[in-house]
Formats: sequence, C-alpha cells, structure tokens
Amino acid sequence: MKGVAGETMVLASRMTAAALAGVTLGCATQMPSHTAPNWPAGLNAAATPGAPAVAACALIHVVVPEALGNAAEGHSGDWPSTYSTFVLRTPRGVVLIDAGLGTDTPADVAKAPAWFRWSVGNSVVGAKPLGQLLRQVGIAPDEVTDVLLTHVHWDHTGGLRDLPKAKVWVAGADLSWLRAQTDYLTEGAMPAHLAQLGERLQPLAMNGPAMLGFAASADVFGDGSVLALPTPGHTRGSTSYLVQSNNGKRWLFVGDAAWVAENYQVPVPRGWLVRKLVDQDQAQTADTLGRLHALFTLGKVPLVTAHDQRSWQDLPLCVDLAGAATPVS
Repeated sequence: MKGVAGETMVLASRMTAAALAGVTLGCATQMPSHTAPNWPAGLNAAATPGAPAVAACALIHVVVPEALGNAAEGHSGDWPSTYSTFVLRTPRGVVLIDAGLGTDTPADVAKAPAWFRWSVGNSVVGAKPLGQLLRQVGIAPDEVTDVLLTHVHWDHTGGLRDLPKAKVWVAGADLSWLRAQTDYLTEGAMPAHLAQLGERLQPLAMNGPAMLGFAASADVFGDGSVLALPTPGHTRGSTSYLVQSNNGKRWLFVGDAAWVAENYQVPVPRGWLVRKLVDQDQAQTADTLGRLHALFTLGKVPLVTAHDQRSWQDLPLCVDLAGAATPVS
C-alpha cells in the first residue's frame, strides 16, 4: 500500500473481493524458476553435539474468513485466514516468531483511517491479545526473551507492547524504512508499535553465508537453532526463520512471504489486485516464492506461513500442549 491512493485502492479491493476472488486477469503469472538447493551436510541439529532442544507451537488470535483467490491467483473457494504468533521454547527462554495482535489492537484500529477500520481492522477488534494467549498456556509475558519479526506489518507487531522485557529482532531494511515514517499507518505498518522499544530493538544483520538458495543468512543466537534468511518482496526486509531442534524437527517460518500453501507449492502469487496493494516489490516477491518453491520440492523442511493453518505441519497449537499447565495472571 503506497500513500493515499493505495489506501483508497485497499478499500475498493475489499468491496470487490467477491468478484475478483479466483480470477486471473489475462494469462497466469509466470513465476521465476529456481533449482532445488543442496541441503548442507552440517545443517542438522540432530547430528550436532550440544545443539539445543527447541519445541514449537502456535497461538491463534482470531480466524477471519477470506476468499482464497485473494491469497492465491487463479484459486477459488474460502480461506480461513489465521492471525497467529508462534512460540519457541528454547534453553535461552521463550522466543516468539512475530507478535500478532495485542491488548492495544482495538485502540490501534480506532486511530487508523476509516478505510482500514472498515476493510480490515474491525474484523480483529475481538481478537485474543498476545498477553492473554501466553498466560493461558502458562507463560508470563515478561518470560519472553526475544521476538523474531518476519516483517513490520501491524498484524505481526501488534502484541509487542504486551511484552515488557523481550528483545525484538528485525531486518535492517525494514527498520530503517520504518524509522522514517510519520503516519500512524503506512504501507501496512504502524511505527508506534516499535517506537518505544529503545535498546530492546535489535537490527538483524544478514552477515552469514548464502544458504538454501537465499542470498545470505544470520545465526541469530549463535548456536544454530535459529537461522534468519532474507525473503524480501512483501516488505523490504521480509525475513524467514529456519528453526532446528536436536530431536531432528525443523521448520521454516516464512511470515507473509507466502500467505497460503499454494503460494509456494504451485507456486502462484497472491491475487492480481491484492498483490499490487500489499507487496512492496512484486517482482521480488515472485522471486522469493520461486526460491521457497524450490526449497519445498527438496522435502527437507516444512514451510510455515503466518496465516494458513494448512501449512502448520508438525506444529501443534500451544493450548493443546498446555495440558496441566497452570494459567498465569
């Protein structure tokens, strides 16, 4: 979304979503083709002495029905769009991938332009805030040590203010752009979500080697448990996180680089109008999807999107794991 014109088009897109869902204008989009990458022999936590144990699960803030054609060009039917936060339990503490929606989300929606409230915001006002979801599964918000942002859009940063102690990691390209913004809502981001973090805000430098078909990498905690990979296009600094545990489980959390599994399985971009509105660089987004598709075909790691539960392979809901865990106040 770029400026007032883009904001107006978002409203129009929602008004015509039913008409456009599943419609491909002209020929199907040609997606960039990439060769499946080699999986490095050393990229195996189960065979690495001293590799940490990592357990992952998902928190759901709210599910909003959407037209699948908005998320995947040429597809029809419904898509239960899920607003989520992912939880990693690690030796270093509780780490989150994104911070979904928070206690202040209703206030955020109220401060946003009318087009946003009508088209998107009002559907999430009743969502469960991050702090509440954490407490329900026995995690106090001040136990969260780190948040790994896949990008800086409002529905991935909305719960940051529920977390009083966490370091927040974000790609430098997204952060430098965000710091220059002055509007309350701009290109899908709400700068106020990160404005008060101070020294807790950690720019993520992609200074590691190229890996798995991506141009660079970063070993976030220095122990190989979480590797950041640049997957730009949806935003300037969109980032995916390869998470590995010493029991052999692994996941690639791709944020909104893909909205639904079809984006990387086929591959196919978002719907024609939607991608014009929400992807900062359409060509770069398509290239990222081509690379994710190549990695998907390798069959070494499940790709987990933020909004499509169908992609949550071997990723339970945190509430199902809580068992006898005592909710905290």
